[in-house]
Amino acid sequence: MDRIIRCECGFVARGDSDELVVDEIRAHMKQDHRELYDKVPVDEVKGWIELT
Repeated sequence: MDRIIRCECGFVARGDSDELVVDEIRAHMKQDHRELYDKVPVDEVKGWIELT
């Protein structure tokens, strides 16, 4: 089952594991939403995962 995280800007991170999708969305956050990258802990990001 794939995992996705949808960013409010429209970006969608996809992966086949929690680790991959979290890494992808964190890379996106670091590049495009630096303030969130610095403020939001990884454990919270894991809570954003949706199964597809």
